[in-house]
Amino acid sequence: MPAIRVLYLHHVTQLSGAENSLLLLLRHLDRGQVTPFFALPSAGPFSEALEREGIPVLRIPFGPLRDFMGVLKSVRRLLTLIRDHRIDLLHANGPQTNVCAGIAGRLAGVPAVWHARNLLYGRMWDVDRALARLATRIICNSDAIRERFRGSPGWERSSTILNAVDTGELNDHVSPVPFRRELGISPHEAAVGIIGRIGLGKGHEYFVEAAITLLNGGCPAQFLIVGDALFPEDAWRVDSLRAKVKAAGVDHRIKFLGYRRDIPFVMRGLDVLVLASEAEPCGRVLFEAMASGTAVVATDSGGTPEIVRDGREGILVPPRDAGALASAINRLVTDVELRTAMGRAGVARVQAQFTIDRHVQRTMEVYAEAMHRR
Repeated sequence: MPAIRVLYLHHVTQLSGAENSLLLLLRHLDRGQVTPFFALPSAGPFSEALEREGIPVLRIPFGPLRDFMGVLKSVRRLLTLIRDHRIDLLHANGPQTNVCAGIAGRLAGVPAVWHARNLLYGRMWDVDRALARLATRIICNSDAIRERFRGSPGWERSSTILNAVDTGELNDHVSPVPFRRELGISPHEAAVGIIGRIGLGKGHEYFVEAAITLLNGGCPAQFLIVGDALFPEDAWRVDSLRAKVKAAGVDHRIKFLGYRRDIPFVMRGLDVLVLASEAEPCGRVLFEAMASGTAVVATDSGGTPEIVRDGREGILVPPRDAGALASAINRLVTDVELRTAMGRAGVARVQAQFTIDRHVQRTMEVYAEAMHRR
C-alpha cells in the first residue's frame, strides 16, 4: 500500500509545546506509511525546524476566523495545494486551521483530522464544538479537552491521544552533572525548576512567590526559571518577575536561564519540576520530567491529573495557590527518599503509557479511520 500524503496545518510559526509535539510526531512517522507536507502562514523557528527534518513547508495565510474573506482565501489556497500535491488527508492543529481544513476537505473529498489542544477561558467561543461536523475525526490531547465536545457531533468523532516523549532522548540515564556543574549547584542542594513559555496563565508569579517564601525560611534549594516570553505582549511579565526577585534580595538563588535547547540535561539536573499553570491541557514538560526520573509538583487542573497521579509520580496542588505550591515543593526538597520514589514511578509510567511509538501507532489508527470514512 503506498504512503498516504498528509498535509499538516498550523497557524503558529514560533516553537512552543504544541509545535514540539508536532515535530516529535513527524520525526517518528514511518515515511513508508506517511509522506508529510506542512502548511504555515510564514517563515519562523517552526518552519526552520520542519525543514531540518526534510519536510516540505508550504505557505497559506491563516488569519482570524472573523475575517470571512481571509478564510475564503485560505480555503482556495488549500484546495490548490491539495490538488497540486495530491493530498490524501489533512491534519489541522487549532481552530484557525481546523475550519479551513474542514471546508476544503469537504470540497475536495479529502478527510480532515482536527487536533484539539486548547482549553477554553472566560467567554471564548468554542468554534471547534460548533463546527465539529466539518471534521472527519478529532484528536484530543487529553480527556479534559475532549469534554468540550460532549453532547455535540464532535463527541462520537473524537478520541483522546495524550502527548508522548522520546525515551531515547529523555531518560534517567542522562547525566545530571553537566547542568548542575554549570550552575554551581552542590550535591547538598535541591534544584527546583519551572520550564516553558512565560505567558498568561502559566503561573510563574506563583512559582516566584513560593520560591521567595521558601528561601526566606532557609530552604536548601536553588530555583530556576527556564524559558522566556515567546510573544512581544508577554515581555513585561519577565521584567516583573525579575523585579520581584531582585526586590526580595534572592536573585542569587532564583535564576533566569532563558530559552534552552539542552532540555534532556536540564531536566535530569533538576530534583523537582514545577508546573504552575492555571490549567494546562497536556503539558509536555510533565512527560519530559517523568521520563527523566524527576519528581513533579503540578497544579491539579486541565489534563494534568491524567498524566501525573497525585502521590505517585508527583504532588498535585490547587492552581493560583502559592502557599500550597511552596508546601509541596518543600516536602520534596526535604524528603529525598520520596522524590526519588516519585521519579522512579514517573519513568515506569512513561515507559508503559507515553512513548512516542505508542503515540504514533494511535495516530495512525485515527488516520486509517478517517480514510475509511472518506
